[in-house]
Amino acid sequence: MNHFSVFLLLFVCLVIPPLATAQEHRSYDCYRTTGPIRIDGKLNEADWQAAPLSEAFVDIRGIDYQPAPAQDTWMKMLWDDECLYIAGILRETDVTASLTQRDAIIYRDNDFEVFIDPEGDGKAYFEFECNAFGTLMDLLMDRPYFRGGSFFLPWDCRGVRLKVHVDGKINDNRRPDLGWTVEMAIPFASLAYGSANPKSFPVWRINFSRVQWVVKEGPEENWVWNPTGKVNMHMPENWGYLKLIDEPVRAAAASR
Repeated sequence: MNHFSVFLLLFVCLVIPPLATAQEHRSYDCYRTTGPIRIDGKLNEADWQAAPLSEAFVDIRGIDYQPAPAQDTWMKMLWDDECLYIAGILRETDVTASLTQRDAIIYRDNDFEVFIDPEGDGKAYFEFECNAFGTLMDLLMDRPYFRGGSFFLPWDCRGVRLKVHVDGKINDNRRPDLGWTVEMAIPFASLAYGSANPKSFPVWRINFSRVQWVVKEGPEENWVWNPTGKVNMHMPENWGYLKLIDEPVRAAAASR
């Protein structure tokens, strides 16, 4: 190897940062509820208190990507015979929202997003987005965009319940807020595609995203539970795993 080649190699190693890649897939053990869940955004039931708290969200490009998210985000999940329950916990010092119409392009606001693929095959997966007003966008994807996929926005998740609780005041920056909490109940029956029962798949692919407009006019930040390695959530093979555990959550918590 000549001197120029050695210099070039050192330059690449020392000056050019490595490309961010998806990290090891995260996994979440989702336990059964032991009582009713009231969808009000407050997460004050004992079952929610016992449910495992996820790892903090990271940049979509990778766990080691810098700068790290400026504000923390977590999620929790539960289930019963009828529904999958999802909670998003977002720290936020200035909670804002503008969109109020169902199926608006919600990520134009700061938002919380859920991507669900019960069969785990990257086909016919579901996307949910909401802002701090609790405005919902839901859609069905036939497959990812990079595989020629398209979205079907007229799809509505029948029976979905969603509430947001804001610890502060929306669109009022006169004093700092603490954050906002999303609580959702998604009926399993509404996630059935064809004849498949979603509960027949004990391990799903799932991911969560928080779009945050840190700088006015963008670009937006993308903070996620399981990084995909690129600024692209539509990579189901790089989502995390959801395991439906047929055990009561409080008994599981007591044994941890």
